[in-house]
Amino acid sequence: MRNTSATASTPETEAAFDPFGEPVAAGVARACTGSAGDRTARRIGGAVFWSLALLILAGRIYAADLPVTQVVASYAAQMVALR
Repeated sequence: MRNTSATASTPETEAAFDPFGEPVAAGVARACTGSAGDRTARRIGGAVFWSLALLILAGRIYAADLPVTQVVASYAAQMVALR
């Protein structure tokens, strides 16, 4: 018979590491376990962030050719040059 207690991997025997590779105490590792709700919130937050980033980029690309944008940009350049 094999002794499974020596090879069993329990949360108490597993080493936990932080994002920088440093070992973390067992009590901290148990307190900071990720749950499904955390992962869902992180995915939703990432989707919202990248959607806004792409929307802002598309708006900048669209507005770059408008004459009003060029007038405002030239006015801003003149103000910076006066300082």
